[in-house]
Order: sequence, then structure tokens, then C-alpha cells
Amino acid sequence: MRVNEHQLPALHAAFRNVCGDLGVAKPPALYVLQSGGLLNAFALRFSGRDFVVVYSDFLEALGADSPEMKFILGHELGHLKSRHPLKQILLAPGLIFPLIGPAYRRAWESSCDRHGALAAGDIRAAARALLVLGGGPGHGPQLDAAAYARQHHEERGFFVTLHELTSTYPTLSRRVADMLALADGRPAPKPDRDPLAYFIALFMPGGGAQSSPANALVLVVAVGLLAAMAIPAFQKVRQSSQQKVCFNNERQLAAAFDQYLEENGKGAKSWDDITGPDKYVKTMPACPVGGTYSATYHEGSGYEVSCSVHGSYQHPKQQFGSQR
Repeated sequence: MRVNEHQLPALHAAFRNVCGDLGVAKPPALYVLQSGGLLNAFALRFSGRDFVVVYSDFLEALGADSPEMKFILGHELGHLKSRHPLKQILLAPGLIFPLIGPAYRRAWESSCDRHGALAAGDIRAAARALLVLGGGPGHGPQLDAAAYARQHHEERGFFVTLHELTSTYPTLSRRVADMLALADGRPAPKPDRDPLAYFIALFMPGGGAQSSPANALVLVVAVGLLAAMAIPAFQKVRQSSQQKVCFNNERQLAAAFDQYLEENGKGAKSWDDITGPDKYVKTMPACPVGGTYSATYHEGSGYEVSCSVHGSYQHPKQQFGSQR
């Protein structure tokens, strides 16, 4: 549906005001499109004409002449003022380059957000419009903008970084954080990024190629390689930890045997002599991987406890000189 002074006049007047604020001498055609619940808007150039399209659910959620709607209209007009539809065609080969292409496209969106903030005349209203995109028309206006912005710095990691480096849009939490920083007159802090994600992103082309099956295959292969490197390292650490636990058990049991011999003048006959509630070891320890323990006395060196899986730990004699 084409918007004009007869169709949705309030939205038409708001759009004209935004065009004037942004210095657009010839306003493009504005259309409202039924979207089946989707919240979106876009700008395009076709057959030498510029168009701005707003989805009907977005219009219902924000209102025709609200600062939030002016932000959306200003954002889309920013694309047309910056000739992004034309650049998308002329620079198409370069936009496919990994890292560089997506970064350039994300810069478009950040620049247009600033166009929208100028058109809205209220930077915090611009942030509220972005919150509606994130939380929907019902819950979006109730979200806390500062808390939502903090997600961009708190929710980090390899896959978050990889998504940011390969996406043509900044995350909504990043866009809200940028708006709040702009409102406060301070630079937006940059979050930490996983260095490994940069390496993986080098093999993932930007632009429209980012959603291709080949690119998805690259991601699967990259995740497989990471798993192939991480799983053996994890197993090695796990095995080392289990061995240390087992050796600690052997050390306790050997010390208990030595103590029993020192106090009773004879060696223990079974595990029950040294383990129990009132004994040297309250409960019989178990090997983490199911090994069984055995004990042997060596003249001059004391007791040696051995595990059927991890081998033996010979207790170093410290104070029981009579056993040497």
C-alpha cells in the first residue's frame, strides 16, 4: 500500500519531516507491506526509483508519528542517502571477501542507525525501537536498555565472536549499546573477541555467500577440527587428574599401613585393619577408573600400595625409623 496524504496521513507527514531533517530533497516512495507478524523495514532502488518499505506490524508496534518510527524511517533513508543499494551492486565482488566484506556491511548499519537517531530527535527512543526488534511489540518496550546493552559484553565466546565477524548486521545488543553511548556522549567500549574466531572467519566468505551450503560446510569442518584438537587434550587432562587421585589414595593407604605397624608392632592383615570409622582411613578409597588396590611390605622401605590400572606409589619413609 502506497503511503500518501490520503493513505495513512500521519505516517506520510512523519516521513516528510524525516526527509526534511535528513536533507532528502526528493522523498522516495513509502509503502506499508503486510508481513504476517514480522518486524522489519527496508530500502531499495529499482528501475531508477527509490523505495522505503515498512512492515505493517512494525507500524502497529511503534505508531505512525512516534520518535521510534522516525528512527526506523531515518535508518532506511540513511541507506538511500549513502547509496548503499548501488554500492551493493558495484562492490559485490569485494563484499564477498571474508572479514572485510561483512565488516563494511556492518558499518553501513551503524552509520544508518545514526541517521535514524538524528531523525528521531531522541537517541533513547532510537534504542527503544531496537528493543522492539529484539523483544517484540509486547515485551520490547518493557526491556531495560542498559541491561540489554550489557549482554554485548557479558555474552562472549568463540561462537558469538564468529557470528559477529561473519554477519552483515551488528548484533542488536551492540546497536543498543552504541545508541546509549551516543546519548551519553562517550565512545562505545569494544568487547573482547576470541582470536581463534578470526582465523575461522577467514574461510567464511561475506555478503550473500555467507548462507551458502559451501560456507556452512566450511563451518562444520572448522568445528570438527576444533573438536579434534580439543578432545584429545581434554582426555589427557582427565587421565592425568584420575592418576593423581589414585596416587593420593595409594599414599593415604601406605601411610596407614606404616602407622599401624608402628603402633602395633606387626603388619596389618587386611584393609579392615586400617580402614573404618575409628581407623586411620575412615572409608576405603576407590580408584576413579575402577582399579583394585594391593599392598606389599618391603624391608627397609616400608609399605607399597599398587593399583591394577595406575601402578604403584611407594610411600617415602619419614619418621618410622624402626621399619628400616
